[in-house]
Amino acid sequence: MAVVTDIRYVEKSKRYRVFVDGVFCTSVRERTFPALGIEVGQAITCEEIVRLEKFHWKNAYGEAAWKKEKVRIARVKEIIESRFSGLEVTVEGFGADSNDFIPTHPDEPGKPDLSIHGKQSGQKYCALEVTGTEVRRGTDYWVRPDKLRYAQSHPEESVWICLHYASPSEMLVFIQPDMSKRYQPTPVPVGKAVEHYVLFSDTSPETRSLNDFFHFLLSQRPENILASRHEDQI
Repeated sequence: MAVVTDIRYVEKSKRYRVFVDGVFCTSVRERTFPALGIEVGQAITCEEIVRLEKFHWKNAYGEAAWKKEKVRIARVKEIIESRFSGLEVTVEGFGADSNDFIPTHPDEPGKPDLSIHGKQSGQKYCALEVTGTEVRRGTDYWVRPDKLRYAQSHPEESVWICLHYASPSEMLVFIQPDMSKRYQPTPVPVGKAVEHYVLFSDTSPETRSLNDFFHFLLSQRPENILASRHEDQI
């Protein structure tokens, strides 16, 4: 059985070089290394180490988290379609409509989960990335940098980000990325590892409410977006 024979930290790259059976195998990011539990003398193949590193966050969140994400996406889709009878919301993101582990990464990280377009015209009005947690942690809104990079790389799509929180009461917060801003991620401890997020607050200029998002949709082509009669909000 293959065995880890050496681990060397490289300060310049902030990565750990892992050797298996005396041969260099791979380098592991400093922020994920503690969570992988790799140590000298451990019986593990190089292929297994590479897989642990590559899909660390998918393994860490697990199937239960993916199912909750699917529920979030379905709920946001329901809210938009129930408010505007002339709109159709389709699921398009990488694996967004599946609970299964997908052993690969999307061609372009941060691709939005939902596409919003007119039922009759088929015109696309907006792309919407859905994220969030069951319970909001702290007072900031955490957004992965790749989601913002995607929005800035596709200004023609009008990409928004929706954070959905289920409790203590349902809450939707929207982020409309600034196309010209260079966002600086902040390291945030997540379990034994560290993940990087861009933090927004209620006073950030990009932070929008559900009503703000509805007004944005209406501003696109109000004659083609048939608003339902009720004005109930969350």
